[in-house]
Amino acid sequence: MRQVTGHKTQDTRHRAQDTGHKTRVFSLPATLRSLHPEALTRSILCSLFPILSLILSGCSVNRMAVRATASVIDTGLPAVYRERDPQFAREALPANLKLMEILLESDPGNQTLLVDAAMGFCGYGFMFIEDESETRASALYEKGGAYALKALALRGVVEDGLVSPRALDKNSAPAAFWHTFCRAAYVNLNRDDPDALAELPKIMPVAERVAELTPSYYYNGAYAMLGTYYALRPKILGGDPVKAKLNFDKALEGAGSDFLLNSYMAAKMYGVAAQDQDFFENALNAILAAELKDDGARLPNEVARIKARKLLEKKNELF
Repeated sequence: MRQVTGHKTQDTRHRAQDTGHKTRVFSLPATLRSLHPEALTRSILCSLFPILSLILSGCSVNRMAVRATASVIDTGLPAVYRERDPQFAREALPANLKLMEILLESDPGNQTLLVDAAMGFCGYGFMFIEDESETRASALYEKGGAYALKALALRGVVEDGLVSPRALDKNSAPAAFWHTFCRAAYVNLNRDDPDALAELPKIMPVAERVAELTPSYYYNGAYAMLGTYYALRPKILGGDPVKAKLNFDKALEGAGSDFLLNSYMAAKMYGVAAQDQDFFENALNAILAAELKDDGARLPNEVARIKARKLLEKKNELF
């Protein structure tokens, strides 16, 4: 039976009131209408499950977004190190470091982000803060070292809170490098702390292992750390200026030949420890005379120039 209501004609089984707007009548597809009610319910739930899962797994979606952002950061880091203006980099880095920490709150197991954060905090402390505030720099080194240690723990190479050199491989070497860098830099600023000095024999075998696995990583950085170790320690505790010089020479070969911070550290650590004033002056003057390239070492090389100039001014205090 059909009836007319006003200007609309409708089936009495599906009436829709005319409210001045078009009203759509929902009708199930024939294939679904033929199903038993229980089967129909199961079919609808199965269709909605992917959507419900997406809605209910907000953490997973959030983590996906974090990982996409972390990938952008990791890919874009070379742009930071190509920066020609150290002051601009100094002002920009803190916001980027804080962004990494915010992302790690949502994805604490992101190993790429953990290593980038370790590199960022240690590099920022070394390049911009250490010469002004040893206390602030020490805190940055501790934070960076903690991020690197967490990345290493996720790879299963930490035993009783210490990095196991024998458990390292090429994939875990970068995190091990930055953990060692951070801890060695911390010790260097806290030489009057017996607990800090006691760390050196524990962390330097890790640097030796990194040098074996990836000798060219970060411009032969493991050799620069080993040179620092032998220059830093008193002879009675294993210090050796000759071994320091040999390791700095390795740091300045190949990939590290144009990385001026290696030369700076050789002058600061070996030159002073051995009281070799000629080496000290020649190394620092060579840094000041170097022609810088627009490559991935531009920022650290610019910083090396600033540091070399300041260190030369202290020559009479050091010799």
